[in-house]
Amino acid sequence: MKTIAIDEKTWRKLKEIREKLGAQSYNELINILIEEWRIKKIKENVESINTDIPASMVDKYLAKIKGGKEEKQ
Repeated sequence: MKTIAIDEKTWRKLKEIREKLGAQSYNELINILIEEWRIKKIKENVESINTDIPASMVDKYLAKIKGGKEEKQ
C-alpha cells in the first residue's frame, strides 16, 4: 500500500466527497473518481467524433462496459 501527502484543505474536500458518495474508504473514493474521470474523457472523445450515433446509445454502451467491469471484479 502506498501513502500520499495532501494538504488539510484537500483532505477536507476528499472527506466531504467520500461522505456524499458513500464510499467506505478513501481507496474506494479514489477508484470512483478515477472511473468517473475515465467515463468523462470517453464521452468527450465520442462527442468530438462526427457520427450519427445518438448520445443515448453512447450512454447505454458505456453503462454496458461499466457493468461488465463490475461483474468481473
